[in-house]
Amino acid sequence: MNISTALEDLINLVEHLDQVPEPWARNVASGLNRFLSGETRDVAAALDLKTQRGKRGWRTVSQVEARNGAIREAAANFFPALKPTQQAKELAVALRRYSASAWRSDRQKQTCPYKARDLHAALWLILTRADHALSAERIRKILVTS
Repeated sequence: MNISTALEDLINLVEHLDQVPEPWARNVASGLNRFLSGETRDVAAALDLKTQRGKRGWRTVSQVEARNGAIREAAANFFPALKPTQQAKELAVALRRYSASAWRSDRQKQTCPYKARDLHAALWLILTRADHALSAERIRKILVTS
């Protein structure tokens, strides 16, 4: 894709977003207009995606939220009869075992090599969001907070 095509696509996107009634769309359009007009040369700054000092970046926050959601779903699906503390212990053991074995080769795969209802599929999803096994205590905290 060349630069002029990318800029044309961006201008078309701004024009489209200006027509969307939701406030978020107008905010995105306004930020992109600041970038296109040359007011700022930094797209992240124009879209308010800059990370403040001492805060996690939006990508990290998104990955952590996805990981936490996958942890909650795995606990509910694979250990439904257990209390959160026991769910956390079971999930931590499974994550440790998987990360020390099959994950070593599975981490290179772009798509999950397991069937959707398999515990290994849930573990694969969790580790694609955070490439390390979590402690039972950390998992418990995730399970008891929403």
